Amino acid sequence: MTFMTLLQRIDLEIGKKNPSEVKELNLSHSKSTSIEGISEEYVALETLNLTGIGLESLSGLPKLPSLKTLEIAENNLSGGLEVLVNCPNLEQLNLSSNKIDSIDTLTPLAKLSNLRSLYLMHCKVENTENYRKLVFAAIPNLKFLDGWDENNESEPESEDQVGNFPNGDLEANGGDNEDENDSEDDEDEEYGIEALQRSDDLEDDDEEDYAPGEEEEAELDEYDDIDEEDEEEEEEDVEDNGANLSGAGVTGPRRPGSKRRHDDSDEVGNGGITGLPPAKHKSTSNTDTPADDGVALDE
Repeated sequence: MTFMTLLQRIDLEIGKKNPSEVKELNLSHSKSTSIEGISEEYVALETLNLTGIGLESLSGLPKLPSLKTLEIAENNLSGGLEVLVNCPNLEQLNLSSNKIDSIDTLTPLAKLSNLRSLYLMHCKVENTENYRKLVFAAIPNLKFLDGWDENNESEPESEDQVGNFPNGDLEANGGDNEDENDSEDDEDEEYGIEALQRSDDLEDDDEEDYAPGEEEEAELDEYDDIDEEDEEEEEEDVEDNGANLSGAGVTGPRRPGSKRRHDDSDEVGNGGITGLPPAKHKSTSNTDTPADDGVALDE
C-alpha cells in the first residue's frame, strides 16, 4: 500500500486555500519521520492531526500561536517534547501509542499553562507505579489524564474534542449515522405504505369475476362428458339388473339385506342370482312347474 508524503498530503488538504486561513489540518497516515511543510504562516491553525505518520521527533514544528489540539498518537516519539512550547495555547495533547516510558520525559509539558487534557494510553509510562499521581504532580495545570481527573471523574466532552480525538471522531460519525438511520427509517415507512396499497389493489382484483380461458373451458367440457358417460353406464347396469330379476320371476321391491357367506352352488345358473334356490325347468310339457319357494319361473 502506497502512502502520500507529508508534503503531498498538505497540498491535497489545503488545495488553493491561503495557509493563514486554515483552521484545521488532518494529515494522518501520510508518511514522514519529522514535521515538514507546515510553516509559521498557519497562524489561524487550531487543530493539527499527525496520527500514525511515522514521526520519530517533533523537529520542524513551527510556532503555532492558535493551536489548541495536537494529535500525534501512533508514532515513534520517545522524547523531544520541549518543542511544544511553540504552541503556547495548546489545550489538548494526544501522545497515545508512542515510546514515552518515563515521567521525566513529560516534564517539559509543565510549561504549557493552558494544557488541560493529556492522553498517554498504550505508552510504557503507564506501567510506572503511581503513574497517574506522578503525572498530575509533574504537570500542575493538567486537569484530565486519559479522559479522567484526579478524582476519577470523566472528562466532559468539548466542541474541540468532537471530531479531533479518536473518541470524538467516533461520536461525530455516530451523529451522522443517526441522521442516515432516520432517513432510512423514513424510506422504510414509505415503502411500507406502498406495499399496503399494492396489497389492497390485489384484493380488489381477486374480488372480480373469474373468467376461464378457452383451454380451461374445453377441459371442463371433457370432464362433463365423462360424468355423463358414467351416469349412462350406471343406468344401463340398473336396467340389466332389473331385467335379470324379472326374468327370475322376482317381483316387488327388493329388500336390502346383509351379505352372507355362500358357495358357488348357491348361484342360479340361468339368472346369475345368488341366495335363491335353484329353479326347476320343464322338460317337454308347457305346464309351468312351481318352484320350491312358490315363485313361478318362466323359461
